[in-house]
Amino acid sequence: MDNVDIVDFKVAQPRFAAAAPLNLPRLHLNAVLLPDRTVFVTGGSLKQEDVPLARLQSEIYDPVKDEWTLTASCLVPRLYHSTALLLPDGRVVAAGGNPEATQLVEWDKDPDHEEMRLEVFSPPYLFKGPRPTITKAPTKSTYGAIEQIASPDAAHIRSACLIRNCVTTHSYDTNQRLVDLPINSQAGGIVKITVPTNRNLAPPGWYMLFVVNNAGIPSVARWVQLG
Repeated sequence: MDNVDIVDFKVAQPRFAAAAPLNLPRLHLNAVLLPDRTVFVTGGSLKQEDVPLARLQSEIYDPVKDEWTLTASCLVPRLYHSTALLLPDGRVVAAGGNPEATQLVEWDKDPDHEEMRLEVFSPPYLFKGPRPTITKAPTKSTYGAIEQIASPDAAHIRSACLIRNCVTTHSYDTNQRLVDLPINSQAGGIVKITVPTNRNLAPPGWYMLFVVNNAGIPSVARWVQLG
């Protein structure tokens, strides 16, 4: 329940390798990729769908340091039927929970037994200083294209990426992914990036485009349609 494994698909024979365990063991958690390449984990319980044993405190994984850090706590138990989604402004919204086990709930017809409250988490990077800005970016792009991102902070951008919108159900998200955009140049207020050619890494569709500065602070995203 606290085990974490990482697999590297770039090697010839990919294998799962153990990483640092969660600080707080939990079942049925929600994990969200953040634009600074860390992973936010929230919700779950020590026992399946057990409210008294719900994990309210969240934590963030840093894959570079292989380290988990405890962060803010929720007020609402977020169990098997909950969700957590990355917002374009870099925050994470948590929603849903579990209806009472004895209650058959019809959506939006029984607010007394369905969890309707939302909570919004602000990651630590939002408190580290001024955010970089994107003043202009493409709204559509194609595979292998070289694109230009206009930003007054271009000289201080560390990375750029596309993040697919989350589609979470039952603690599982097959849609979520972070796609690196290699930087070719960054001068004169323009960051030039290359869009990947591999459709398996970045399937067609809508993505949030983020730039992250040297302090690890992300911009507000721009929506880009890749296809």
